[in-house]
Amino acid sequence: MRARTGDIETAWFEIGRGSPLVLIHGLADDHRLWRKTVPDLALRHRVILYDVRGHGQSSVGDADGTLRQLGDDLNLLLEAIGLERVGVAGFSLGGTIAMRLAIDHPEKVDVLFPVATSSRVGSSAAQWYAERAVMGSAELKAMMDRDTVDAYHISPGELEEGLAIRRQSTADPAGYRNAATAMAGLRVNPLDPELVKISARTLIVCADLDQHCPPRAGEIIAAGIPDSTMEIITGSGHMLPAEKPRELAALVVGFLREAATA
Repeated sequence: MRARTGDIETAWFEIGRGSPLVLIHGLADDHRLWRKTVPDLALRHRVILYDVRGHGQSSVGDADGTLRQLGDDLNLLLEAIGLERVGVAGFSLGGTIAMRLAIDHPEKVDVLFPVATSSRVGSSAAQWYAERAVMGSAELKAMMDRDTVDAYHISPGELEEGLAIRRQSTADPAGYRNAATAMAGLRVNPLDPELVKISARTLIVCADLDQHCPPRAGEIIAAGIPDSTMEIITGSGHMLPAEKPRELAALVVGFLREAATA
């Protein structure tokens, strides 16, 4: 399905019945990142997936390289679909978008799940993103392949599918460059000072072997969001939705159940 969301057309998909839960993918991926997590989630929830601006089947539009715009894109999608209040789970880049949405549009987010993500980036990570944001297309595509091999080093059996998704999602790398610019911006403008504004019930999910967004990054988020909870899934690297989908889904479903009865 397609929805007009400001200056772009956003591709979105849904499966399941129940209270709405929006899933946001990471940099270079599209909605299919969540393919192994969705079955357990859709048994109890109306799962909404979408492709972030310039990724997958969503157009790039007049991208400004900010997380605020990416969060506003999701807010406009929720309005287009007619969803007033939702649960939101975001992975990596998607986690920063989810937190940005919860800060700027608190009335829309009932329950929040930042997954394998960070509220800030250090100088090395900022340089990593900034370098990729200005690479030529051929160089960038080769670099993204190498980055994908690194991302799946804990689970090489998932690499073939991961590469296929990323190559398709970033066939036009403009959306990748835009999102990489937004992530680099977290060096100068981290989310940390604004996390206190998040009023949604929040479960931060980390992986013990994640070298990109280690549990320490989750602890920083937990310290900033009032009354938040944190869980660590063992035996997984960064790509949690692909490496430990059932464990991740169980945490999400359980926390949503608790939130509904609180």
